[in-house]
Amino acid sequence: MQFCLIPTVCIVCVCADKPDPPAGTPCASDIRSSSLTLSWYGSSYDGGSAVQSYTVEIWNSLDSTWTDLTTCRSTSFNVQDLQADREYKFRVRAANVYGISEPSQESELVTVGEKQEEPKEDEAELSDDEGKETEVEYRTVTINTEQKVSDVYNIEERLGSGKFGQVFRLVEKKNGKVWAGKFFKAYSAKEKENIREEISIMNCLHHPKLVQCVDAFEEKANIVMVLEMVSGGELFERIIDEDFELTERECIKYMKQISEGVQYIHKQGIVHLDLKPENIMCVNKTGTSIKLIDFGLARRLENAGSLKVLFGTPEFVAPEVINYEPIGYETDMWSIGVICYILVSGLSPFMGDNDNETLANVTSATWDFDDEAFDEISDDAKDFISNLLKKDMKSRLNCTQCLQHPWLQKDTKNMEAKKLSKDRMKKYMARRKWQKTGHAVRAIGRLSSMAMISGMSGRKASGSSPTSPINADKAENEDAFLEEVAEEKPHVKPYFTKKILDMEVVEGSAARFDCKIEGYPDPEVMWFKDDQPVKESRHFQIDYDEEGNCSLTISEVCGDDDAKYTCKAVNSLGEATCTAELLVETMAKEGEGEGEEDEEEEE
Repeated sequence: MQFCLIPTVCIVCVCADKPDPPAGTPCASDIRSSSLTLSWYGSSYDGGSAVQSYTVEIWNSLDSTWTDLTTCRSTSFNVQDLQADREYKFRVRAANVYGISEPSQESELVTVGEKQEEPKEDEAELSDDEGKETEVEYRTVTINTEQKVSDVYNIEERLGSGKFGQVFRLVEKKNGKVWAGKFFKAYSAKEKENIREEISIMNCLHHPKLVQCVDAFEEKANIVMVLEMVSGGELFERIIDEDFELTERECIKYMKQISEGVQYIHKQGIVHLDLKPENIMCVNKTGTSIKLIDFGLARRLENAGSLKVLFGTPEFVAPEVINYEPIGYETDMWSIGVICYILVSGLSPFMGDNDNETLANVTSATWDFDDEAFDEISDDAKDFISNLLKKDMKSRLNCTQCLQHPWLQKDTKNMEAKKLSKDRMKKYMARRKWQKTGHAVRAIGRLSSMAMISGMSGRKASGSSPTSPINADKAENEDAFLEEVAEEKPHVKPYFTKKILDMEVVEGSAARFDCKIEGYPDPEVMWFKDDQPVKESRHFQIDYDEEGNCSLTISEVCGDDDAKYTCKAVNSLGEATCTAELLVETMAKEGEGEGEEDEEEEE
């Protein structure tokens, strides 16, 4: 075989700009005699380059001018030296390497010294230890099909988006209460059924450590869940904030709350099946109270017999899920063990260079405490983790045993508060941010530059796989970033190096189509069932990483899934498709086979 090499020049155009303003309105809380805590949301769009800092601006009624107050990296700031004889407003700007955004919306006027007295000593201890939570009224929600969500709530700014749909800030018209609205696109009856089941499950989960659903609406292809607003951000993001001091004492508080929440879930006969850092949210920006969120993958175990599932996040999923073996409450306990391991050390016990390597590490269940990070961790903490990360699921602690474990029974008020290093956690979070970039709402140019930052010719900056710590560190260097973006990479229309194949499965089992796609710019991938778009749901799970591996998993296959499936990859240069058939062998109902045999004998 002969090759002819023709020199070419390729110009990479990166669509990058300054970020959008921080979303929503900055919120003042913990108002004291001369200080307050200001919290805000990040930008809904980062301009194609990660936000590096925020500039807080202040206005007071005496001077009536906006001035810079501070520049910080976190999304909260403790404002000091305020005076009671004037009113204040705040706004925030976001900055990346390309510039600084326009200001956010202005906060409401606030006056110090009136809203809240200095807490008494016993109240301060309570606030520090658990946080005084104002719980929402627990409701049994039925889906409202008579009204639109806009009839009852004002729909404010978008707070985020994901594969399920989008989240908006809602303000209840009759009382001004603020909620989060999760807007789903549900085109098929199956998708609507899945969302109704999630609401039904949340109706059983009325507990202070679990986020609450308070209302729901359905109209045409939209279903909206109105949820309790949890504004403190992800737990691990809170931990790496500059103003947060991480000690084993704090780790115990968090793990105790997680165990309490999961214990209640299990007592209702339900498994969460998606416990991971992103689904542990802080109630506010200053306290230590958390809530568990996202019950989209939760399942009922009672009377379900031998339940098997084929979904989850590779880094946190238990071995029995990967092996497609029966699951149980113990499946969640494995995930708790992984979360705890990362929380105390900043290291991930199973994360590999790609999903396949991570899954292999999980199935082998090999891990250790050899890293120097564990030199400063107590033996009780190690024992707690060791009794959760057991391959034999029956050997794992349950939630009650976790709460009775000596580590969680420690007196956190009087125990030694040895400060733990947050450097490893910061690197871990950087890896996870790059890992999720392929699925984020960012500029197309940013996706291509992410591949270049990794130094792996475009495909190794996996959307579902972590980059190495070295690459994450490199991304933090602006000069290296700009040099890497300028690298040349040839544009290629999509093509399949591995195509999906016909398969036959038995009703009730799972089916999975796998293919591999090449092309640059990175292709957009779509799946079709008999020429109709496949929408991701509990029933249909779609995975696509930046190495080009793509899969469609169909869980609990039924007769309706017997169809022709097509994977289509599209970029600016063209498109490619491959097609395969799924044959579903349905189980004959009792008595049907006998009747057919009798008819044949009579003939």
